[in-house]
Amino acid sequence: MDDYFVDIPEQFYSDSEGKPFEKCVVCGKNLLEEGTQYVIEKAMKNYEGYTFSSTVFEYAMCLDCYQEMQKGMSEESMQNLQKYYMNIMAERGNEPMMINLQTFDLKQWLSKCFFKETPVKEMKEYQLIGQFNGNHLVMNTPPMAIGEEVMEEMADLLSEKTRGEMDRFREQFLGPPPEIEELIYGRKLLLL
Repeated sequence: MDDYFVDIPEQFYSDSEGKPFEKCVVCGKNLLEEGTQYVIEKAMKNYEGYTFSSTVFEYAMCLDCYQEMQKGMSEESMQNLQKYYMNIMAERGNEPMMINLQTFDLKQWLSKCFFKETPVKEMKEYQLIGQFNGNHLVMNTPPMAIGEEVMEEMADLLSEKTRGEMDRFREQFLGPPPEIEELIYGRKLLLL
């Protein structure tokens, strides 16, 4: 299947830098080189009574490091998450996802949870995730907004081993330990 690309949208820029992510958070690989595949994930927090959100954490990770990180997930967690995804898609009628690139509106697409279709403006927290190649968003793996309800449901499906791996990754590459992060930001967020 051919890849379909659009330029990196500002929603996936590094908020701390105000520009596209340049390096893999794990290995430091240059991400903007064409042919370099990577994932960007951003956790967002809304504030009641305000129309803005802030970034709780953000990272870009090359596909090699991302796949290596996923190897740290237990078989049980992987099966549970796959079953969860398949159940959600079955509820939607297993309709193939069709995106018309001429009329595609990323802001509208990311304005609701991919799984539950709840508007993100009605949530306290949500996450954005997208796959990239060099300086382009890959559209045949569409970006997603994932709402707090889905994050909680997915977190409940993870084994202790997988939670430990996610906590280790977060502490090593994203900042304070989960206990301090929970005091600052509220409950722990899920790395996808």
